[in-house]
Amino acid sequence: MQRLKRFFTKGDFIRGLVSDIRANRFAPSIIRHFDWWLFLAVMCLVAFGVVSIFAATASATDVQAEGISEMLSVHSITYPRLQLIWFLAGIVAMCAVIFVDYKLYEKYADLFYWFNITLLLLVLTVKAGRGGMTAFFNWGSESAAGGQRGFQPSEFGKFFIIISLARIFANRKKPIRTFRELVPVTIYVAIPLILVFLQPDFGTALVYVAIFAVLLWVSGTNLKLIAGILAVIVLIAVPAWYYLNASSSSFRLTRILMWLHPEDYPDDARQVINGQIAIGTGGLTGRGIASLGSFASLGFIPDDHTDFCFAIVCETFGFAGGCIVIAVFAFLLGRLIFHAFKVTDKFGSYCIIGVSAMFIFHILENIGMILGIMPVTGIPLPFISYGGSNMLTNMLCIGLVMNVVMRSRSTPSPVKKHYAKRL
Repeated sequence: MQRLKRFFTKGDFIRGLVSDIRANRFAPSIIRHFDWWLFLAVMCLVAFGVVSIFAATASATDVQAEGISEMLSVHSITYPRLQLIWFLAGIVAMCAVIFVDYKLYEKYADLFYWFNITLLLLVLTVKAGRGGMTAFFNWGSESAAGGQRGFQPSEFGKFFIIISLARIFANRKKPIRTFRELVPVTIYVAIPLILVFLQPDFGTALVYVAIFAVLLWVSGTNLKLIAGILAVIVLIAVPAWYYLNASSSSFRLTRILMWLHPEDYPDDARQVINGQIAIGTGGLTGRGIASLGSFASLGFIPDDHTDFCFAIVCETFGFAGGCIVIAVFAFLLGRLIFHAFKVTDKFGSYCIIGVSAMFIFHILENIGMILGIMPVTGIPLPFISYGGSNMLTNMLCIGLVMNVVMRSRSTPSPVKKHYAKRL
């Protein structure tokens, strides 16, 4: 808060920020510590995603296109091209995050936090979009070819909340042991969480909760205290959520009911049912890209290029392709956890753990909802699902991890022994 006060009263803040950036900017010597294996995993997932998005947005035709050139001439490439553009923009964002020492993010964590709050407040004033949500700043007119352009502040908020919480837990000398110690941290997270819930974006709000819960657990917070707080949250949130969505026209309530009893909601559960059928029709090796009569080309699965893109991965590449994607995700998460143990700085370790928590929740929830073992919440699959805000956020988080890795010495982390107790 003192930095924000100086910002509005003096020029010291700007001069100090510029001086800090100059003093902590990128040094070419650290490039040797860049984790190319982690980046290769990201590129592999993006490649699967682009091809699957192409298959999901392919036109329904009577003739099977032969060869790549014919496919590209017959079917639309709007969404895969945009996804590639977002990925390239994400690489630029990743490099921007790497440019300055991650310790600078710790120093200015308050600024990131309040910038996030400001964006989340502003987005509540925009016109409601799909599902009555006020989650996007949109520009341009909506078109059938590429939809409407915009960005989602709550997505970028994941990056900001990871940095903010990592700073809080890193600065603590001892784990949280009492309710009094937990209340200020909970309020700190609750402010952006409530703003996201008001959009209302229940899925993204759950991601915030997952990041907070994992960092609480890893930091050594009393488990009974965590269980008690979660119980209180559930006892308050579930009745409140049910009351707000009790009308028969509420699609959020319908999603829960159709998850519990899909046979009673054949029309509303069509997305999940057809997604599972698409996975089954893929067989072992898949039906191929933009194949005739595929669920992807016929448009039987709503949002098949976004939230339900994993179903198209399995239909296009089969069980083998789905397993490869899951294996790459497992490798990516393994690299992240490995780095969290290896780095020498607590703030850096917590940043990587926060990024890992975000990815784990996204992967489990997205794949789980497509398989029918989790309710549908509108959570995208990282690097696979189409979406500019999500792609940029994922690349920002990868950049943060790379920043920590490249600037940390390869010695055991002082929090390694503590993590081992939890993990």
